[in-house]
Amino acid sequence: MNIDANLIYTYLVYLLEVSALIIIGMLVYKLFEFDKNKENKIVKKQALTDQLTGRGNRYMFQAVLDKLIAKKKKFAVCFMDLDGFKQINDTMGHDAGDELLVALSNTFESKLPKNATAYRLGGDEFSIIIEDIKTVADITTLLDNLKEELNVPFTIENTNITLQYSLGVAIYPEDADNRQDLLTYADDAMYYIKEHGKNGYYFHNKSLKAKLENDTKMQADLKKAFENNEFNFSMQPRIDTKDINKICFEALLYWSHPVLGKLTSEYFIKQADEIALTIKLDQYILDKVCTKLEDLKQKGFKNIQMAVNISNRHMVKKEFIDKLCDILNKHNIEKGEIVIELTDTIEVSKIENYKVMFERLKTSGVEIVVNNLEVKYESLALFQDLQIDAIKLSSIYVAENSKFSVDILENIVKVCKNLNYNVIIGRIDEECELENSIRSGADSIQGNLIFKSMDEELVETFLNEYGNYKNRIENIIINAKNTKK
Repeated sequence: MNIDANLIYTYLVYLLEVSALIIIGMLVYKLFEFDKNKENKIVKKQALTDQLTGRGNRYMFQAVLDKLIAKKKKFAVCFMDLDGFKQINDTMGHDAGDELLVALSNTFESKLPKNATAYRLGGDEFSIIIEDIKTVADITTLLDNLKEELNVPFTIENTNITLQYSLGVAIYPEDADNRQDLLTYADDAMYYIKEHGKNGYYFHNKSLKAKLENDTKMQADLKKAFENNEFNFSMQPRIDTKDINKICFEALLYWSHPVLGKLTSEYFIKQADEIALTIKLDQYILDKVCTKLEDLKQKGFKNIQMAVNISNRHMVKKEFIDKLCDILNKHNIEKGEIVIELTDTIEVSKIENYKVMFERLKTSGVEIVVNNLEVKYESLALFQDLQIDAIKLSSIYVAENSKFSVDILENIVKVCKNLNYNVIIGRIDEECELENSIRSGADSIQGNLIFKSMDEELVETFLNEYGNYKNRIENIIINAKNTKK
């Protein structure tokens, strides 16, 4: 059989062309599938990754938790919240805050061991999952090493920032065997350390669980206590170093608990704040203090001030200020007789709100005292417009082991006075604290070393006997001024 060579050649060429088209089609299809898979992977990664820091986000964190729980192997989950981060945003700007979060994330990446992974849950909240643990010591060693690393300041916009944080730990399966309880317990432990010292870590345990249950009971008891008039106040004298005849009595809130006896505010004020009871307590104590002041004035006592502690959070609320002014006007309070002491640091972002409210209070004759002045140098100008009368510093500034020398303290006092603020130093319990306070130029001094607090019924007796104490106070002030630095 004769085969046409040209026909064979044409057929072979056709087969090659068809094969080439098929191969090209398959390659195009594979490339398309590859790009599609690659795109899907990118989208999936973006959905599980925090865009700022590159860390896994809340969704990835929860997915990893579920996988670990399914494996039933021991691990720890840590919740971490940065202390004072809002102030960094307020004073340095959000770009600086973002830069700090990225720097922290890089520290996690480089310093955490292979068995620990950090996630950013949002804002300044992070979580760390620690796997392959056998004992609690494995966790504490890791967290102690991390704390040491974070003690090294971050340089943000030419400013050194030493990061502080609160971290709570819960362990699977000892604390909980499901995701929800595990997260709740880690969160509880974090808030516990935040309320009890900050800048550290705390493990959830049975005693903490009992405490949290007790907190719920305490909140119910606090509501009943207010209805039953179980709150009262003691008073601690504060002495003017330039005029010892001028005395200010600071009202110190306490709870006359029917079983536990007298409880100072530090034992219950956070729980009272949780149920918004502090608003009522602030108004209640101001009214009681004004009543006491009226009574003393009617009995002939002069040159007396009364100080009341008020929560900062209420000070930016018009209706709250209206109520305070109503109380002051009801008791015919004269200028300078009532002092309002703010219990927390003023937020720079709310300066204008404070300015308006302070002006209203000043028209009712009150003086305003702020506890400490925790602001950046560049923010000091904002405070010049606030009608603050005094800054109250704690005795930590004047303690024997204080990191502040007397020279530094004197300069702090000078800064305050350049802003036209008087300086009060409180909680003075040691001789060196008293001497350093007076030598630094403090305008007023207060503490158990000078006069202890007393029940408000004893104030009248104290005033009648105050003449017997004047020589002692004068000698203390003179001796402190004459003591060499």
